[in-house]
Amino acid sequence: MVAETHSNRAILDAERTFDEACVDAKLSLFAKGVNLEEAHLLAYYPPVQRNPYQNMLYTAAFEKGFACFSVADLDDIGSPPVDAPLGVHYHWVHKVFAGAETSREAERMASRFLDTLDAQKDAGIKIIWTIHNLLSHSARFIDEEIALRAGLSDRADFVHIMNPATLEICARYYEVNASKTFMVPHPSYFGVYGDYISADQARFDLGITPEDKTLLLFGSLAPHKGTRQFLHNLEALEETLGIRVRILIAGQPVNAEYQEEIYALVADKPNVFLFEHHIDDQTVQRLFRAADAVVCPYETGLNSGVAATAATFGRPCVVPDILVPALVGASAGIVGFNPSDPSSLSVAIGRALEASANPATETALIDWAKLHRPRVMSRAFFDALRQRW
Repeated sequence: MVAETHSNRAILDAERTFDEACVDAKLSLFAKGVNLEEAHLLAYYPPVQRNPYQNMLYTAAFEKGFACFSVADLDDIGSPPVDAPLGVHYHWVHKVFAGAETSREAERMASRFLDTLDAQKDAGIKIIWTIHNLLSHSARFIDEEIALRAGLSDRADFVHIMNPATLEICARYYEVNASKTFMVPHPSYFGVYGDYISADQARFDLGITPEDKTLLLFGSLAPHKGTRQFLHNLEALEETLGIRVRILIAGQPVNAEYQEEIYALVADKPNVFLFEHHIDDQTVQRLFRAADAVVCPYETGLNSGVAATAATFGRPCVVPDILVPALVGASAGIVGFNPSDPSSLSVAIGRALEASANPATETALIDWAKLHRPRVMSRAFFDALRQRW
């Protein structure tokens, strides 16, 4: 499974020093036949094991003359012991605040992180940043995270965005220099997850009849996902649609308190099925194939792996309006709603269910997924990076 493969790679990276990783990377590029004058080393932080995104993004690295390896401790990074350009690629930077209990602690952590970036730049290391979110989903220290992101934006040499509206959206809190950015969309999950179970089989396995209109809410059970608000408004949704819907909610709980809230909300709703645990790679297909449409009832966001997964399985997806531009080319099955207008979610879900009844929708979404499969997007990422570096 992809998540396990990435986990194993992260473990191997953690077992060797930064210098050893650089030497191994250079030797691997040499063995691949890469012209060493064109070889690049790319360390990335933080390594994330359950989300396959990093694995997907770096899949064409060697093909494009890059060797990528994770680093768990930023203090380990220094000038490489080999003659090759080195960059550090930053992803979910809220990890910098891990362990912080107070705003003052968070401020010190942010300051230390920015000092680390300055030291890296002084050593000739390039700084690359992928903006996954406006702010982290579970941000506790808002002001400190804004300051950190503003500082990182200022220091970054190259900024990778996946939503063309990123700069406009981020400007609410911090500036991103347009001249530093390059746009490569979020990849689909084509070829990542198992995909051999039919929709009929998936629905049968889950006890869903062919007539049931079924909606899937997928991903971690966390406040930012909007699950709580969706369940509060479920009766109004069904009244607006004029039908009874089956609801599948699947994902790993983030904390016990929120999990208990969800339990209480579904206790009197026999049409809601809760899968409150980590969903392995082979089970993903069953949930998406069983659904008529996928709903992301988020308040905000820049990019969505869930929406890309839905498209991969040919399922229409409802997302906040702000996310629609991130899935350009998939408009046949991506339906936006206004998070500040609860009634617009019901309208969007109705449109998604209508789209799901049209076989052309599934075909169009799967075509999008093939065009945006990980290796294609990975090649585009490294091509764009090389042009600037």
